[in-house]
Amino acid sequence: MTTLRICFAALAVLLASTNAFIFKPTFSPSRLVLSSVVELDPIDLMCIEDVAEFCLGDGAGECDADDMIATENQLEDQTHILHKKIEDISTLLFQLRSKFGIEDKGEKMNPLSPRLSYKRQLSSIDLVCIENVAEFCVGRGRDECSLEDADALVNQLKDQRDILTVEAFNVDSLLKKLHARTSVFSKDSDDIDSLLGSISNILTMDEVPKVGPAVTTFDIP
Repeated sequence: MTTLRICFAALAVLLASTNAFIFKPTFSPSRLVLSSVVELDPIDLMCIEDVAEFCLGDGAGECDADDMIATENQLEDQTHILHKKIEDISTLLFQLRSKFGIEDKGEKMNPLSPRLSYKRQLSSIDLVCIENVAEFCVGRGRDECSLEDADALVNQLKDQRDILTVEAFNVDSLLKKLHARTSVFSKDSDDIDSLLGSISNILTMDEVPKVGPAVTTFDIP
């Protein structure tokens, strides 16, 4: 309970800094992320997820409308960020594999694997750095990057994409439950279904040329 109180306090601070109570953004996969939206680090996002699960479970009677709206707003902002990052990484993976002839090994993704732990998730700055190197290698620096360089980039980017995909699936699942719980946001449920369907395709389909190779399976042992 102490941990949840800390999470609620952190949520209040985050919302105050982003004016989350002033308006509720339209939920659309194509919505531009507002400049005021703060990308949460993995620990803070996990904290918000814990609040959502608490409000949907044992703490349903302790969470008021403001708590529910605040949690939804934060999760919606984060899912848009996650989906955009997944799309960008998938595009780079496809370009690297195409340019350097790197075979997609089609390894199964186990969401419980230590490889996909948030502890191995790169910071936003580190991820952007790797993406910049990848863009250099598929662009004007093609002749300066070796096959080994490209293969290392593919492995790094694939790990990060898989971590983000699992996180996005978790966030979207929570949003679907929150929207079903609150009738005022029922109009958003179709958008959540669409995003969940999109992630399911990423987890089950073969390589998608438009955005790059996707994870082939989502098996939980």
